[in-house]
Amino acid sequence: MTKQLIQKLVGVGIFIVFFVIVYFKYLAAPLDQKYRESSEQLNNIETKVASMKQKAKELPKLQKEMKLLEEEVAELGKRLPKEKGIQELLRIITKDSQNYHLNVLSFSPNPVAEKSNYFEIPFRVSVKGTYHSLAQFLSDLGQESRIISAKNLEMSADTSSKNNSITASFSIIAYTFKG
Repeated sequence: MTKQLIQKLVGVGIFIVFFVIVYFKYLAAPLDQKYRESSEQLNNIETKVASMKQKAKELPKLQKEMKLLEEEVAELGKRLPKEKGIQELLRIITKDSQNYHLNVLSFSPNPVAEKSNYFEIPFRVSVKGTYHSLAQFLSDLGQESRIISAKNLEMSADTSSKNNSITASFSIIAYTFKG
C-alpha cells in the first residue's frame, strides 16, 4: 500500500469517526432524549386514563351514595329546619293537646338562645289535664319529625277538681339549624 492510499484511508477513517461522533451527539442523542420524554408522557397519560376509567366505574356508586346523602340531608332538614316555624309548632302543640284532652292555659315565647350550630327557641307552656294525658302528650312531642324537647316540668294536683286533674307548667324547646 502506498503512502497516498494510507493517507486517504486514514482521512476516510477520521471522517467516518467524525461523522459517527457528530451523528450520535447531534442527531441520535437528542432523538433518544425526545423518545424517552415522549415515552414518559405516554406512560403518564396512560396512568391518568386508567385512573379516570376506574373513577368512571365508581361513578354510579358515588351517584347512589350522593342520592342517599341528599335524602338524609332532607330528612335532617325536617328534624332541624333552618326557619323558626312557630306556626307549625303551635299547630303541633294544639293538635297533640286536643288529641290527649289537655287544656292549654298559656303559651308564651321566651328569648331565643344561640348555640354553636343551632338556635334554641323556648316556649313556656301551662296545661291542665290528667297525668296520663300529659305523659302521652309529652311522648308525642318527643316523637315528632322536628326535634322538640320538654324541660323543667312542674306539676301540681288540682284539688278543686274531682277527676284527678293536674296543672303542669314546662318549657318546650324547638331547635333550628344555624347554617
